[in-house]
Amino acid sequence: MRTPVLFAEKLSAPEGPVVAPNGWMLNVCSLTLKDRDWPRLGGDITATHLSRPMVTHTVFNTSTEKIEGIPAALAFGPDGCLYVTDEGRRSIVRVTPEGEKSDFIYQYRGKQINGPNDLCFDQDGNLFFTDPWGSSLKKPIGSVYGYEWSTGSLYQIHTGLAFPNGILVRDGRVYAAETLTNKIWAYDIVGPGKARNPVEFCRLPDLKVKNLTGPDGMAFDEEGNIYVATYGVGFVYVFDRAGKLIEGIPTGGTRPTNVCFGGPDFDTLFVTIDDPGTIVTIKVDVPGYRLPFCPSSSADHPWSKMLPEPPQD
Repeated sequence: MRTPVLFAEKLSAPEGPVVAPNGWMLNVCSLTLKDRDWPRLGGDITATHLSRPMVTHTVFNTSTEKIEGIPAALAFGPDGCLYVTDEGRRSIVRVTPEGEKSDFIYQYRGKQINGPNDLCFDQDGNLFFTDPWGSSLKKPIGSVYGYEWSTGSLYQIHTGLAFPNGILVRDGRVYAAETLTNKIWAYDIVGPGKARNPVEFCRLPDLKVKNLTGPDGMAFDEEGNIYVATYGVGFVYVFDRAGKLIEGIPTGGTRPTNVCFGGPDFDTLFVTIDDPGTIVTIKVDVPGYRLPFCPSSSADHPWSKMLPEPPQD
């Protein structure tokens, strides 16, 4: 049985883990938990080093003077900047290696987007993201978008969704989780930032749990299997390329929110878990897929200057 190991704790609504330069792992703290006296606040982007579990640093906060940030996910882009989906700012925030923050994507056809949740880049730097804020089963206004990097064009791929959430892109397809219907959609890429032909890739097990459950953040392994953090049931479910469920990995908390691969051999699963406010690590058999523009592949990534000096052994 796979055993979760505690990596970081006392994180306020942790989400969006991602590999950062020089052995650091980043995550977001989405919301301030007023009933817990923890050092992390909503809007914080925090870093924990692989060699120093349980020692976490706040790198920056996405809030402005007027808006409380609600970050949900992170991804490094082709320009060396960090991109943050922020449901409070209702934008994708671009953070330069100098720490300058700006709203990068916040409108579609002149109208402000709902509030983005997750994002991913393809090999050419085109960006795909989900935009769920305010959507529900009774009000399915969530959408999936694609952004063409070379032209700055934004395309709506799918709309009318009940809280679209995690998103992945690989091998000519985009995958998006729709939390409140318990399913994952797949789309065919037909051009830079463009995808069509939505089909149901898989539906997650219905465990007849009374509380809110459904697929949240996701990650690929090298073989193309998809690891799905499943909110409300305490599992990361693993699906093969055909959408068949092949494994359920217990996380040690009931509300896992997102997942990514990292570690020296890239065979460690990092899982953010909402209810205990933790990140756990789980060793798996197949190494993870290295995301495009992953800082671990760069010896001198520009964003290194935003992080503390790596701990010295």
